[in-house]
Amino acid sequence: MTFILRWPAVLVMLALVLLCIAGALGAAGLIADFQAPASGVEQVDAQVAQAQSAAESTGAANATWIDVGLLAAAAIFFLISAVRLMRRTQAFWTWLLGFALYGGRWAWSQQYNEGGALATLRGVDVNAYSQPQVLLTDLGSPAAQVGILAIVLIVGLFILIVDGADRAHWDRQGA
Repeated sequence: MTFILRWPAVLVMLALVLLCIAGALGAAGLIADFQAPASGVEQVDAQVAQAQSAAESTGAANATWIDVGLLAAAAIFFLISAVRLMRRTQAFWTWLLGFALYGGRWAWSQQYNEGGALATLRGVDVNAYSQPQVLLTDLGSPAAQVGILAIVLIVGLFILIVDGADRAHWDRQGA
């Protein structure tokens, strides 16, 4: 029965690991001013310019090493949680630590906005969720970021349910 919740949760956790690692590497690249070598390729120059303008519009240009550390730590805890979920051991607490780090990174990045995280939450347009294609084109928008946080919370609920079922199974086995 828990198979229905366990494996989608594992897949979403692994996707979150990739998202966090990509965010941490991207922010570290912006901070360290890393330029990919592109000798003789004009298309790469256009893509780099487009990526830099996208980074500036989403606020990634304001990233600090704290953002990099929080995202990398969240990726580690989400990975541990996914592995623990696969092994049928208690994964909720490691997910909770990963969510605290991921949510903390989001709240930390909201300090650059007028009014902080609370003003960002108040300013989210609920009707934006009726058009997910628009949200996917701009993952830096507050509505998309709050949507990702909601997805992480829903996955945490699934993990809590699966952990409860696993705990009941191991209690019946006498382990």
